[in-house]
Amino acid sequence: MVRRTKAEAAQTRENILDAAEQLFMQHGVGRTSLEQIAKAAQLTRGAVYWHFRNKDDLFDAMLARVRAPMASRMEKLAAEGGTLTDLRDTCQFALQQLADDPHCLNVFTILFHRTECDNGLARQRAMAQESLQQLEAFFSHPDMAPSLHPSLTPALAARAVHAQIAGIFHDWLRDPAGWNMREKGPVIFEATLRGLLASH
Repeated sequence: MVRRTKAEAAQTRENILDAAEQLFMQHGVGRTSLEQIAKAAQLTRGAVYWHFRNKDDLFDAMLARVRAPMASRMEKLAAEGGTLTDLRDTCQFALQQLADDPHCLNVFTILFHRTECDNGLARQRAMAQESLQQLEAFFSHPDMAPSLHPSLTPALAARAVHAQIAGIFHDWLRDPAGWNMREKGPVIFEATLRGLLASH
């Protein structure tokens, strides 16, 4: 019975996140209330508060839900290191997830274009800082030094990769129908990756 109750609670939490995602997409974060989210999820407002402290907490959970697969990959690269092929595979995974996962598409559209005066910019800055730190840690592993172009420090290499991925995200989210990001995004990123390499 306890197991079933936990499963039901987990499903309720997912339903709240789904409802919030849809309403944030339609109306923006600032113009969506927890009461509206509760109604869309067919719950009481108290049930929403049982799972989330406030709207910011709910938004952060919604963002974490779609970022989890990429975040775990980046944490592993930062901690254990790897090859440029590993980095390429991780970044291409992020591009494909954005193109293929409707939740990911919605949430990043909300983050970049539907947060109005809420904490969207602060969240974007925090995510960028986390990404830069992880990438710099990856490029700082001793095994990476021979692979990098001599003009690049780990910090500059991290900045180059982050700027390219963030740029692709922003550009495609502005007009998803304008170009095939799933097909062309990895090609664009591959050109950046080649620019990181030392000449042999």
